[in-house]
Amino acid sequence: EVKGKPLTPVATAYVRARNADPMCSFGDFVAVSHEVDVATASILKIEVSDGIIAPGFEPEALEILRAKKGGKFIVLQADNEFVFPEMEYRMVGGLGFM
Repeated sequence: EVKGKPLTPVATAYVRARNADPMCSFGDFVAVSHEVDVATASILKIEVSDGIIAPGFEPEALEILRAKKGGKFIVLQADNEFVFPEMEYRMVGGLGFM
């Protein structure tokens, strides 16, 4: 429930995406392409989720998320400098995928 909570553009995008199919998220991770702000962290605090990955976190937002699930909520920071290779190759069960 987000009634009465301040919604930043990042928080609004998360709420819209989550509400597209709220029943399907069990054991999910949240991926955010912008810095996570306090408004977004406050919404995530009450949602069922196991972790988040984002390029950055406001200090207060990080504290909110670290406290989620008794400190067991996984918080990952993406590497903004990572450059994808032109082609990736994976071996799975003897099969090569490009």
